[in-house]
Amino acid sequence: MEKEDNLGRIVGIFIVFFSLLFIIFSSNAYAETSNNNVSLEKQAVVCLNESAQIIEEMRAEGFNVIRVNDSFIQAQNSFSVQMSLKEKNKSHDFSLVLPYCKEIEDIKDIAISSLDELTALKKFYNDSVVEGMNTTSVDKLIINIEEEIKNERYEQVKALVDQAYQELINIQSSYTTLNLFYESTTRSLKIFLYKNWIIILSILVILAIFLFIYKRNITRWMIKRKINKLELRKKTLKGLIVQAQEGYFEKGTLSEANYNIRINKFAELVRDIDRQIPLLMEELSRVGGNKDELFGKEKRKIR
Repeated sequence: MEKEDNLGRIVGIFIVFFSLLFIIFSSNAYAETSNNNVSLEKQAVVCLNESAQIIEEMRAEGFNVIRVNDSFIQAQNSFSVQMSLKEKNKSHDFSLVLPYCKEIEDIKDIAISSLDELTALKKFYNDSVVEGMNTTSVDKLIINIEEEIKNERYEQVKALVDQAYQELINIQSSYTTLNLFYESTTRSLKIFLYKNWIIILSILVILAIFLFIYKRNITRWMIKRKINKLELRKKTLKGLIVQAQEGYFEKGTLSEANYNIRINKFAELVRDIDRQIPLLMEELSRVGGNKDELFGKEKRKIR
């Protein structure tokens, strides 16, 4: 009987001991969860404030803000729902607000990058186009780019900008090669061909011979044109870097974030050009071009 009483006391002590341990661990877990929720709530408040500031900065720079406003409204709604759950002592998670803030920040970065790409393209366009060139295709691309930016479809801009650069290079090559032919075309083309077909045929034969003989020279000329265009684009980008530096350090018209984004983007474009030029130089060398003779003066002038 006495042994059973002792056994009962031991069992009772163990029950009390493990009950106390359970209460202690439960309290610690609850405290840790509470602290984590408080930290996430502060992060959510900070991200909402920063998102509101980003929207105002974008509006001040002339961007449409419908897209970021939609994300901001979703962030606010999510925060309100979690706050309501917290006030009712129900399970809540303020981390659900943070992805909306990250989305707003990403939209801002790509919006600024898209506008800078368009600015660089327009400067390159103005430096490259001469009177008489048919730039209709490029003009349409630029209008499309402006529409994409206006409609906040920034992800579509880079591909269109690259297409516009390539189209400009093609137009310049076509203009140089075919300019004389276009100038000689008249409304009475059929009559002209009928009366002068022998002469025209002779010219075509001569041109074919000329092209066959001077194929390497023409190839060198085309490579030189491409390198000159890349150097001109590089000069344009360096000018934009200087403008960004003046805007940030001297005039104070650019925020630090915008300045860093623009400088990094322009530097990336310059590095890409610097990677392309040696490849073209090597291609020129293979067709027998003298790189120093052809490009020494142009490089010194641009730099």
